Amino acid sequence: MKIAMKRDQFVGIFLIVVGVIYGFMASKIDFPMTAEYPGPKAFPYIGVLGLIVCGLGIFIQSTTSKKSQPVFMMKEGWLDIFKSFTALVLYVIGLNYIGYLISTPILLFFLSKFFAKKIRVGLKEKIIFSILTTVVIYIFYVYGFDMQLPVGLMFQ
Repeated sequence: MKIAMKRDQFVGIFLIVVGVIYGFMASKIDFPMTAEYPGPKAFPYIGVLGLIVCGLGIFIQSTTSKKSQPVFMMKEGWLDIFKSFTALVLYVIGLNYIGYLISTPILLFFLSKFFAKKIRVGLKEKIIFSILTTVVIYIFYVYGFDMQLPVGLMFQ
């Protein structure tokens, strides 16, 4: 008997594995967590919890669903994964050299352009989304949590 894995089952398992790996990496952050100030460990742990819960949900829903699913991954899908991964690697490099305020809107614009292929979103809306998201995150971290974001070697 041949057992075939549905695409969503794979995605669920992948999210769980990534969550566990990120959890392990977050546990290596050497900073005490307290109730008054959870510190830099809090957000990674929240993300880990989200990844694992979403992965479990996707896996369970796909397992109990009777609907058939399309082919697991075609050439275009692997290309999309490569483009996203490359964008994230370039983003990390950009954080080091040009900082958060320049590299983040560029990444968000690219990702919104890349992932909104089938949705008609204008150039102006993508630019506004990229800048506003960057500013909101900046305000939360810098003013809300009193944490520094990378300014980049170019601006030090």
